[in-house]
Amino acid sequence: MDGYPSLQRRINSMKHGGSYTKLYDSWGHMKQRILNPNNKSFKDYGGRGITICPEWTNDYIAFGDWALNNGYKEGLEINRINNNGNYEPSNCNFVTHSENMRNQRKTILTMEIANEIRNLWNTGNYTQQELADKFGISQVLISLIINNKRWENKS
Repeated sequence: MDGYPSLQRRINSMKHGGSYTKLYDSWGHMKQRILNPNNKSFKDYGGRGITICPEWTNDYIAFGDWALNNGYKEGLEINRINNNGNYEPSNCNFVTHSENMRNQRKTILTMEIANEIRNLWNTGNYTQQELADKFGISQVLISLIINNKRWENKS
């Protein structure tokens, strides 16, 4: 390990110039989640049958061109519109990190649930951590909900 990028990464960079960009990293992480059984997230992606369309799998240029023509901007993340669907042009878009976190399978929050959290909090019978445990979300998110910083209660 001499601190320099691998030979393959340097060759890839010469091919398309995308290496070392956030978009290239996003493409690489997507492939790892789908194709690498040793990746910690594989069980939630490739392990449950999610795939990447063939034109993106080994062609960063095809993925990058699609992304740049379909709303990718620095700071956005790829999102699967249908969480059970594949990574493919018809099922992907780009969203902020907070939108992406809200769309996770394990975090199914609706305005109704946010209001239920607020109602339970207002009874005085629950701590924020107890609500977090009950709803399977972080205590920080509970705090944001009860303080109308997320899932704002308009009433």
